[in-house]
Amino acid sequence: MTVGRDYMLKEQSGPSAPKLFLDTKVVPFAANVAGRVEVGLDRAANTVGVGPSAIVAGVAGGLMLSLVALLRSRRVVAERTLTLPT
Repeated sequence: MTVGRDYMLKEQSGPSAPKLFLDTKVVPFAANVAGRVEVGLDRAANTVGVGPSAIVAGVAGGLMLSLVALLRSRRVVAERTLTLPT
């Protein structure tokens, strides 16, 4: 593609509708949610007396343990249904 002499002289039509929606709705919402999570984490850390990273690590560990237990129970249930006598 070659850039013509009048390329920079053309007026921009503005951002597209999806980009405008992303910039005006999605990004501010995500920033507000992240800020609320950060404030809640900071308050919880001050209340409990441990660092925020310890709380995040504990929550992540609990979620992983729950996921492993869920997957393991689904596998056991699937094996039981396959070995039932007919």
